[in-house]
Amino acid sequence: MSDQRDQQTENGKPPFDAIFPQFVNKDSPAQKLLGFIAYGLYQDAKREWISEFRGRENRYPLAEELRAYERSWSASRLEALENVAAQLLTTYTDAVVTQAENQILRSALKGSYWRGVWRWVGGALIYTLLLVASAVGLARSGIDLMTVLDTIIHPR
Repeated sequence: MSDQRDQQTENGKPPFDAIFPQFVNKDSPAQKLLGFIAYGLYQDAKREWISEFRGRENRYPLAEELRAYERSWSASRLEALENVAAQLLTTYTDAVVTQAENQILRSALKGSYWRGVWRWVGGALIYTLLLVASAVGLARSGIDLMTVLDTIIHPR
């Protein structure tokens, strides 16, 4: 903790990146996630710039050169990173949903043909037995289904 205070007083500013709060200080978890992704994209661009700088100048950038780079990021460039983060998250989500959908369809179609046939035959058999049991039950209670059917077809 005292090292942080010493570093803060030496530089006159806190020892963290000023860009981070611009991306991550959001209220909703979804916006915060997008901010983390956008900040990661920013850090990737910064590392790339440092690498190119090192290749060009044969040295790492000085603190002032890094601050100049950070200040070069305008609001529209930062917003573009947020848009790219949203596109990346959308693409990832679509891929996950497609993969899950394919897995669900495969597992639904995985059953064998004959298992389906036997289920259908079993269902038809149970339905037929229920109809026969209903007809027998009505006949035992004194209701003749043929007479009822004839009355419905040929009303007098």
